[in-house]
Amino acid sequence: MQTPRRWAARAGALLALAVCCCAARAGDVSWTQAKVSPAINYKNVAVATAYLPDAAAAPIAPGARITRVHAMRSYGGGSMVQTEVCWDGTSRCIPMTGGSINTHEFNGLDPSRPMYLVHKVPGEGRGPLPAPVFVKGSVVVWYAP
Repeated sequence: MQTPRRWAARAGALLALAVCCCAARAGDVSWTQAKVSPAINYKNVAVATAYLPDAAAAPIAPGARITRVHAMRSYGGGSMVQTEVCWDGTSRCIPMTGGSINTHEFNGLDPSRPMYLVHKVPGEGRGPLPAPVFVKGSVVVWYAP
């Protein structure tokens, strides 16, 4: 059985670890943007939506680097939508499973470049969907100046 002193020592160690982890991230800043995609009208036709830092906000310093990216999406209707999160175009992408993703996959990259959410409704052929699908998305990019 653990003594109260051992529990206190472990709790203190966990608290110290938490403080150190938070302090390591204290210098990070972020930008965020939320948008609705254009209509997805056909199966297997990708629709990309660009997310950019706010031009009216303080500029991102040269040499800044991404430390984490969070993306979310939601949509209505009966279609299944596949989404990829991409950096600076549509060639460097990772799949989003579920309604959101937190990733370090883009760490070290330039946070002033756009992020993209690329959506498509999979299926046979490229036929029309019964109704257009609009995807609400948001992206948060944390970076170290």
